[in-house]
Amino acid sequence: MNVLLCSSFLHPLGGDTTCVYAMWNGLVAQGHTVVPFAMRHPANHPSPWEVRFPPQLDVWGVTGLERLAAVAASIHSVAAARAMAALLADHRPDVAHLHHVHRHLTPSILGPLRRARVPVVWTVHDYELICPNGQLYAAGAVCTRCKGHAYGNAVRLRCKRDDLAQSAAVALEKWVHARMGLWEKVDRFACPSRFLADQLVAFGVPAHRVVHLPNPVEPAPAGGAVGDHWVYAGRLSAEKGVDDLLAAARLLPNRALHVYGDGPERARLQRIAPAHVRFFGNVPPARLAEALRLAGAVAVPSRWPENFPYAVLEGQLAARAVVASAVGGIPEQIDDGVDGVLVPPQDPRRMALSVGALLDDPARAAALGERGRARVLRDRALAPFLARLTSLYAELVSRSA
Repeated sequence: MNVLLCSSFLHPLGGDTTCVYAMWNGLVAQGHTVVPFAMRHPANHPSPWEVRFPPQLDVWGVTGLERLAAVAASIHSVAAARAMAALLADHRPDVAHLHHVHRHLTPSILGPLRRARVPVVWTVHDYELICPNGQLYAAGAVCTRCKGHAYGNAVRLRCKRDDLAQSAAVALEKWVHARMGLWEKVDRFACPSRFLADQLVAFGVPAHRVVHLPNPVEPAPAGGAVGDHWVYAGRLSAEKGVDDLLAAARLLPNRALHVYGDGPERARLQRIAPAHVRFFGNVPPARLAEALRLAGAVAVPSRWPENFPYAVLEGQLAARAVVASAVGGIPEQIDDGVDGVLVPPQDPRRMALSVGALLDDPARAAALGERGRARVLRDRALAPFLARLTSLYAELVSRSA
């Protein structure tokens, strides 16, 4: 199979790029051909196809008329569409697989793919298809106000970083994409969680175009002895619940909390964090994996309805007990009390009680962690994922022919 793998970013940047690399490596190992298509970026994985990549797009790093042009390009990128057409003139894939393309490559690349009659699979990592801010979270709570293409609510609530201009831009983006019939231009939307699949259908995406396909993880070493501290690894932003994390840390003054990751809230969070909380910023994947293995517990305190966070999978893979918010697709990843612990979102007291109990009982923490690892290795292995994926590819290629 000849696969065109499309993602705005071709360098480690979060769960979606983790999935891209796992899929890429797995397909190549099975003998398939994978050609990448991404935005140019100095941190990209080297590729001979980079000459066909469109230029890097920075929407908010410019001002004035340049910003207006950048906003327009973030909704429909003529440069990305032309780059895709040029690549397709050189190379004809059997299928195209999209990941994160909003606001960089943009759905403009679907036009050349359709004209070339290339079937399209799109793995949906968040709610960008249906929600202007991509989170189903606004004004401090889960939000579905834009259902029925009522995108004016995004402007009213300033749901994109509490900024009127950015909120208006993403609302316009969703309106334009609805007018262009985006949902009808993709053969299958692959959803890692059933929760996300159900949300797409509830918002109007045709059910026959939506499939449930959980993301895989690549095997990694497990942890050794359970540590006496706990770890958070993820973006430092409001919807991730890091404020709740720090509130829980204050209730555990004798247990160090190590925070890995970066984001718009980092400076403020560091100012208000108690002394026993250490911030390490972004670290290479190997170092993060080691940090997880050394932990006593891993916390995922999300406020927004996460789709299928790799923060849970990576904690489980390290054989560490994961304490996570029971929101979105997370309950599909954890059987409460069996291979992890679920707590209500925005409940620091419950988070602290659960984490503290695990750190006080290393044997129980180790047992939960081992069962979590066993679950991931059984249910999220790369080989069965690739079997389902290539079967889906073959079905679409057959229909296209």
